[in-house]
Amino acid sequence: MSRPLEESPYAFTAPPLVEAVPTARERVADRARWLGLHLGEEMINDLKLLTGELVANSVTHTKAACVVCVRWTGERLRVEVTDADPTTVTPSQALSTDEHGRGLFLVAALATEWGTHPCTAGKTTWFELAVPTSTKQTATLTSSQSDMPVERVIVTCAGSAHLTFATAVPIAGVHPRVEHQAA
Repeated sequence: MSRPLEESPYAFTAPPLVEAVPTARERVADRARWLGLHLGEEMINDLKLLTGELVANSVTHTKAACVVCVRWTGERLRVEVTDADPTTVTPSQALSTDEHGRGLFLVAALATEWGTHPCTAGKTTWFELAVPTSTKQTATLTSSQSDMPVERVIVTCAGSAHLTFATAVPIAGVHPRVEHQAA
């Protein structure tokens, strides 16, 4: 039996190291390709850049692991980064001489839409990229998701309309509500 792609998110845990950002970028791009989305080089570069900004912000400011979730909504590719800090993010006012502080301006400029909201674990920051109609494929997934971890949990975030599938990951000092998915 097959399921629509939008019901099949893909998630992984990024360790709390800036050195983990390139791997997270590549995993997100690989997932977009696996979904059958032919995004083109420019859109893949944007996807990697935006993913890198959100993951780098998360691991830099929280010093903790974060969960990255990739999903196809049927019209947009959505990437969510959930971390342990409940403080929602806003673009900062970087000076021209500052070396940091422009990442969220890049996200706002390149993403179709983006946002942040508090959740049980802390907060989720996300972005979406509209995929041009000519690149969409009507793919479905089989119920034997061989690339998904055997042990999966549903992490529900307050205020979120989406469920995130992820491997269980301890986030220091936070006790998120976790429900196990039926097999």
